[in-house]
Amino acid sequence: MEGSDKFFVVVIVMSIIFTGLGTYLFLIDRKLSRIEKKLKEFRESKNKDK
Repeated sequence: MEGSDKFFVVVIVMSIIFTGLGTYLFLIDRKLSRIEKKLKEFRESKNKDK
């Protein structure tokens, strides 16, 4: 392998890692948004009962 080939391998591996990390963070954000929405609805329904 030449130096430029190694560079491209590093770039590809880093791209895969950052893509995976970005996808993971996006999915966590969606789950957190759903939980926050459910919590808000729960609090609103609890306040109506009082």
